[in-house]
Amino acid sequence: MNPDPAAQAKLEDILHPSSTAKTFRITVVFGYRLHPQYKKAVLLAKRNPTYREKGEGEWIRHSAVYTPAEVEDLFDLFNIVHDWEHTEILVNHKPLPYGHQLWLPLMWFHRIK
Repeated sequence: MNPDPAAQAKLEDILHPSSTAKTFRITVVFGYRLHPQYKKAVLLAKRNPTYREKGEGEWIRHSAVYTPAEVEDLFDLFNIVHDWEHTEILVNHKPLPYGHQLWLPLMWFHRIK
């Protein structure tokens, strides 16, 4: 069984804390929603190798971790789930204040080519 990359990264942060992050990562977590774009959002998240799901039925939670190299996939997913009630944005696996308003726009700078 392959270890969960997000769980492995969390464990590394706990065992070997660092004052600087190795990579800027954004995790998008969202749940079930009766919405025409729900299936598309799940498919976009499942394309990510870090995709995980917890729970089942209407209590399911989907999550995927994105790095700056995957910013376009993050942008596509976020455009669907951004205003859903229980969407969470984690920064380096942590729930930080202003995830939607501050941290995601920092990631969008990586879209500029």
